[in-house]
Amino acid sequence: MIPLKPIRGLLRLGLVAIALLAGRGPQRAAGDEEFLGPSPGWKDAKKDFGAVGDGKTDDTAALQSALASLLDVNGSAVALYLPRGTYRITGTLKLPRKGGREAIGLNIQGEDPDRTVIRWGGPAKGVMFEWNAWYSRLGRITFDGAGKAEAAITQSKDFVTANEMADLVFRNLGFGIRAGLNKGVGIAETAVLRCRFIRCSEAGFSSEDFNTLDWWFRWCTFQNCRRGLTNAVGSGNFHCYECVFQRSAEADITIGNTGYFSFRHNRSTGSKAFFVAGFSGAGCQLTFQGNTIVNTVDAPAIRVGNVAAVLLLDNTILSRARAMGPAVAGERSAAVSAGNRFSVSQPLRFGNGVRSVDDRVIRRPTSSPAEPKLPVTPPRSTAKVFEVAAGADGAAVQAAIDAAVSSKTARPIVHLPAAVIPVGKTITLPAGCDIRLVGEGIPYVTRLEWAGEGEGPILRVEGPSRAEIGDFALIGGDKAVGLVIGGIDQARSQVLFDQAQATGAKACGWRIEGVKKASVALRDVGHSDCRVGMRVAGGPGAVVILSGASSNNDLSYEIADGARLLARDIWYETGSKPRFLRLTGSLSGDFTLHGAKVAHPRKAGEPGWEIDGFRGRVSLLGVEFTEVGDKGTSALAVRGETARVALIGCHGTGDYLPADSPAVRLASIRATPGGGGEPVADVNGNKASDDYLRDMLAQAREPHRLFGFRTPPTGTSDLRIHRVFVRGGRDGIVVNGGK
Repeated sequence: MIPLKPIRGLLRLGLVAIALLAGRGPQRAAGDEEFLGPSPGWKDAKKDFGAVGDGKTDDTAALQSALASLLDVNGSAVALYLPRGTYRITGTLKLPRKGGREAIGLNIQGEDPDRTVIRWGGPAKGVMFEWNAWYSRLGRITFDGAGKAEAAITQSKDFVTANEMADLVFRNLGFGIRAGLNKGVGIAETAVLRCRFIRCSEAGFSSEDFNTLDWWFRWCTFQNCRRGLTNAVGSGNFHCYECVFQRSAEADITIGNTGYFSFRHNRSTGSKAFFVAGFSGAGCQLTFQGNTIVNTVDAPAIRVGNVAAVLLLDNTILSRARAMGPAVAGERSAAVSAGNRFSVSQPLRFGNGVRSVDDRVIRRPTSSPAEPKLPVTPPRSTAKVFEVAAGADGAAVQAAIDAAVSSKTARPIVHLPAAVIPVGKTITLPAGCDIRLVGEGIPYVTRLEWAGEGEGPILRVEGPSRAEIGDFALIGGDKAVGLVIGGIDQARSQVLFDQAQATGAKACGWRIEGVKKASVALRDVGHSDCRVGMRVAGGPGAVVILSGASSNNDLSYEIADGARLLARDIWYETGSKPRFLRLTGSLSGDFTLHGAKVAHPRKAGEPGWEIDGFRGRVSLLGVEFTEVGDKGTSALAVRGETARVALIGCHGTGDYLPADSPAVRLASIRATPGGGGEPVADVNGNKASDDYLRDMLAQAREPHRLFGFRTPPTGTSDLRIHRVFVRGGRDGIVVNGGK
C-alpha cells in the first residue's frame, strides 16, 4: 500500500486531479469515455450477495453485506457491481472504516443510472448511504428518496478525500449530498461528473464544514431544487463548471460562510436567482465567468451580501424585463467586469466601486438561447480486452501491449489486475498506437513499481499517438521517473490529464518542457511533497490547470524560458515551506493564477513569490494570500522592470503587496482581526487603463473550457491520462514536446 500522510492542521493530503482543455472546432463527447466494467474480479450484488432488485424485496441486508465485503483487506476484490434493477432499502447503507488505511481504492458501479436504482423504503428523514471511502469511485446509480429520505449520501466520522462521483442521479429527497457533517473532519477534493439532481427539497449539494473543500462539479444538472449548491448550512467551498440549473426555488447557488469560489460556463434558466451570498462580515473572492443566466425571477440575478472581491468575465445575463433592477449587485463589494452582456440598462451596482471594460447592454432576444448539450453517461465498452494475469511483471505487460497494437482491432484494452507489478525495464506505448492501458478501477489497487536499474521511466508514451491510460499508480522508489510522454508537439495535438497527481518527487512532480504547438491540460490535478511541484519551461504552448489541490512543496511553480501557464482554482497549503513561485527567463512568458488560496509561511530573505527578471505578464486574479510566520514580510518580491504584475480581485492577510511594489492592485480586500474583511486601496491604479486590463485579463479569458476535444488530424497526438497517481522517484510526470 502506498503510504498516506496523516492530516495535521493545514496539511491535508487530498490531491485528486482532473484536467480538460477544449479547442475551437467540432466537439466530441467528454473524452470519448466508455465504461470498462465489470471486470472478472468484481463482486456482483445479485450473484454474490443475493440482492433481488425487484423494487419490492428489502435488499438492505444484501447490499450491506456487499459493502462490508469491500472492507475485508484479505478479500480478492475491491469493486462492487450492481446490475440493473430497483433495490429497495429500509435502513441506512454504511461504508464505515475502522482505521485510516481501510476503505481506500474502492469502486462501486451500477450498470446504468437509468436502470440501476436504490429506492428508499424506510422512515421519513432517513439517510440512504453513509459514504466513508477515500481515493475511490462511485457511479452509475440512481438514489431515489421516494419523497421521504432526508439525504442520499452523507459522510461518516473520518476524513475523506480524492473521490470521484460520476453518473449518479439524486431525486425526490431533501439533500443529494451532505458533506462535512462531522465538524473539523471534512470531505475534500472530490470530482462530481455528469450527475443529475432532481427535486431536492433542500439542496443538491450542501457543504457543512470548514474543511470540506475543493469540490469540483462538472456537467451536472440541477432541476427543480430549492438550491443547487450551498454552504449556507455550514461552511466550506466548491466550484461549478458547465452545469445546467433549471427552476431553482431559492437560488442556483447560495453561500453563507466564505472562501474562494468559481462558477464558469454554467447555464441557468427560470431560477429565482443564480447566486446569493448572505450578509457576512468575512471576505471572499468570487469569479463568474462565461455563464449564461436567463429569466431569473428576482433581480439582481447575482446578489453578493458579504465583503467580496468579484470578477465578472464574459457572462450573459438576460433578465425578464429591461426595466428590472441591476443584474449584479454587491453593496459591500468591489468588482472588475469585462466582456459581459446585459439586457438591463444599468446592470452593475457595487458599493465599493466597479471597473467595467467592454461590457455591453444588448436588446433582449425574443427567444432564449438553446440549452447546452451535456455529455451523457458513457456506454459500456465492447472493445477487445487483453488481460494481464495476476502475478505478472512488466515484461508481461509489454507483451500484452505489443499484442494489442498488432491486433489491428479498434481501440483495444490492455487490462492490468489488482496487484503489485514489478517493472524492471521501461514499459512503452509506441508511436502511432490507439490503445487503452487500464488498471482495476482506481489507482491504489493496481501498482507498477520500479524494480530496475537507473531512472527508468516506469512508463513511456510515444507520440504522435492516441493512447489512453488510467486507473493505476506508478511507484518510482528512490530514483525512477514515473511517466514520460514525448513526441507530442504537433500543431493541434493535445494531452489531457484527468485526476492525476504526483507526490514525493525528488526533482519535479510535473515537468512540462518544450511544448510549443500542442496543448496540455490538467483538471483536478495534484502535486505535493516535491522539490518543485510543477516546472513549465521552453515554449509558448498552452498549458492549463483547470482545478486542483496541492501542498507542502519546496517550490510549487517554476516558470521559465518563455513558457505560458494558466492555473485556475487550485488550492495550496503548507505549514513549513516559505517558497511558492519563481518566474525567470529572458524570453517573454505568461503566468496567470485565477482562483486560489495560497497558505504558506513567510520568512525574511525567502520570498514566497519571486519574480526575477521575468519578461511578460503575471496576473493574480481572485487569489487569497494567507500570512503565517514573519509578520511584515511581503509575499511578493519583484526584481527587474520587465514583468507586468497585476493583482485583481485578491484577498489577503497582512501586507501581501509591498508599498513600493511596481505591481498594480485593483478591487481587492483584506482580512481583519476576528475573521472580518474590508476593502483595501488600489495600488498603482493610474497604470490600469482599459487596454492594460484587457491585456492582463487576456490569458484568463482564453477559451479553455467545454467538455470535449476537437478531433485532431492524422499525425497528431490525442492522449488521455485518467487517474494516474505517481509517487516518489526523481520526476513524477514528464511531458516533452520532442522525444
